[in-house]
Amino acid sequence: MNNDIIFDDFSQNTALWCGGDMEQGELARAVEYVLENKMHMISVPAEVVKVVWPWLEQTDVKIVSRFYLTGNKISEKQISDATININNVFKQGANGAQVFLRNAGLGELVEQTHVIRDDLFFDKDLIIGLDIADVEPCDWESVYEKLRKINASALMLVLTRDMGIKSDFLGRFFGAMNAWNPGNNFDLHFMLGNNPMRIEQVMRIAKQTKPHLLKNMRFFVNY
Repeated sequence: MNNDIIFDDFSQNTALWCGGDMEQGELARAVEYVLENKMHMISVPAEVVKVVWPWLEQTDVKIVSRFYLTGNKISEKQISDATININNVFKQGANGAQVFLRNAGLGELVEQTHVIRDDLFFDKDLIIGLDIADVEPCDWESVYEKLRKINASALMLVLTRDMGIKSDFLGRFFGAMNAWNPGNNFDLHFMLGNNPMRIEQVMRIAKQTKPHLLKNMRFFVNY
């Protein structure tokens, strides 16, 4: 992997994303990479938490595990299963959970879990992941309100398909920043692929519009 340009320019804001098909030797090298580059966070599948935790137990690196809720309507069973699985990875050493879902399902998730959020995630991070292309400019105010209600630690914006100008990525991110509520007490995370140009664009826009968010921004890059 050659991410030198990413770490040179954005070393304080990068985090590592480990795929679901990595063998133990690859995971060991990924952890070493995180430590060498002084990264603050690593994202792994649920079944990998117990593998990387012993290597990171005595460090400041946060381990977050990924969970996916599919469909426009989130069922009670999906949320119940996710709650059980999230609780299990916390017992195995995870510091947080990244929950990815459609914007249309966010309201249901919040309504069903906001009451138990603080108990389930006591001293842990809850990161909500949305495809930025799935959020319209008029939706941001509602999204932020829901994230405040569920006491999210971070909003993670994902660029699932980068089609260049056709993605309207910059316009959508400008919309997110313009709608930013001063009461938002969560950070911003991104999954933009190993694309320094996109990372630079986000940081430039944030610096112009909401510079106080820059310090805690995290950009996940693939190992």
